[in-house]
Amino acid sequence: MSFQFIVLSVLFLGFYAVLSNFKKQKKTFNYRVLSALVGGLLFGGVIQLSLGVDHSAIASFGEFISVFGKGYIKLLQMIVIPLVFVAMVSSVMNVDGAGALSKIAPKIIGILLFTCAISAIIGIASIYIFGIDANAMVSSIGSNGAIEARGDRLISTQESMSSNGLAALALSIIPTNIFDMLTGSERTSTLSTVLFGMFLGYSILQVKKRRPEKVQNFVDFINAAKEVVLSMVREILKLTPYGVFALMTSFMMTNDLFALAEMGRFLVASYAAIFAMYLVHLAMVSITGLSPMKFVKKSWPVLVFGFGSRSSMAAIPLNVETQNRTLGVDEETANMSATFGTSIGQNGCAGIYPAMLAIMAAQVMGIPVDLGFIVQLVAVIAIASFGIAGVGGGATFAAVAVLTIMGLDITIVAILVSIEALIDMARTALNISGSMLSGVMTAKKNGTLDNEVYNSEIAKGTETPEQAVA
Repeated sequence: MSFQFIVLSVLFLGFYAVLSNFKKQKKTFNYRVLSALVGGLLFGGVIQLSLGVDHSAIASFGEFISVFGKGYIKLLQMIVIPLVFVAMVSSVMNVDGAGALSKIAPKIIGILLFTCAISAIIGIASIYIFGIDANAMVSSIGSNGAIEARGDRLISTQESMSSNGLAALALSIIPTNIFDMLTGSERTSTLSTVLFGMFLGYSILQVKKRRPEKVQNFVDFINAAKEVVLSMVREILKLTPYGVFALMTSFMMTNDLFALAEMGRFLVASYAAIFAMYLVHLAMVSITGLSPMKFVKKSWPVLVFGFGSRSSMAAIPLNVETQNRTLGVDEETANMSATFGTSIGQNGCAGIYPAMLAIMAAQVMGIPVDLGFIVQLVAVIAIASFGIAGVGGGATFAAVAVLTIMGLDITIVAILVSIEALIDMARTALNISGSMLSGVMTAKKNGTLDNEVYNSEIAKGTETPEQAVA
């Protein structure tokens, strides 16, 4: 055990003590998450500048903090399927009649797909506005063993997709074994869980119409299970500042930032596209007659959480509570929009990112990008957005899926995985904003939005979403 390892470990645990003290001082949850985010980036950057990427102490220290960073991610992954399942069943079975259900789900999905298509167009435009040349990027990177290894793994994924068309993709969403589905072993497990949960909730509604007494115990069980799962989620979310600090430290100290400088223009273009799409969200809020500034102010804590955790799934409880208690969205619509938004039409991960990479791949392959190519790409992105998991790394899979369907080379995906985490934080926040937008707009259209709550300064109820994980 080297001296450097001991010093790094002491400093790391010392910052954990600072985060714990912040909680005792009753600092807000967002304050602690942002402090962990900035602290991790600075700490990891200092480590790299002091020791370099290849120092032996970094390898051992990285293994040590992976227990905290990757452990936090695994906890989030552990709770994803139970959370989606109970949230979906509960939201559907508590809808006041099947007619109300048919007014909610199609509108939410329609808004998500529409905004996903717009985000794809913005992603395409950003490549040309910032003058990104994929050929120059590929040549500047040169031969790199890590990139080649990533490319080999992605090629195996692409070959698996190539053997299955869009029909197979659609059929894979229908679970043949619900117990296998609940293990989350397949990439479509999340959407399969949504589908089964909706079907189960709808079936409960039908029984409630005929023999409500027969199904009441099961309804009570599902509602109780939802509360228990949400309690588990809140306990995991309390670990967010600690997990974020470990993840950001690991990222900054293990990636050669000087080598990544060549990709800086792509990073800037990605953030510009994400910000432009966020402005589109605000414009859509304004079109409905609602205040976009209220939407920004009230949704901001959830976006900050998503930025730090890189998980739309983990943000579901905060997303639902914020929509319901501060934006005035009815509970059924809030549950559906938050859940659907984790696996359908993600504006950042399934819209902007695959679109940018597809144009860059076309540049490398010398394929002309005309109107026909763009229309086909946007349509493919919207269709392929179904089933993209709302956890870190989902965008890479979305990009591989789109490039495979379009018949494009995936080398550019392997190259950009290096900076994917930096972009993924903002993409996740945009995904969450899109899901909240779909909830607000659907509720407004259906007349179930509480305008008084939306326009008020105080949240409905006695506890804010932020206090729920304080």
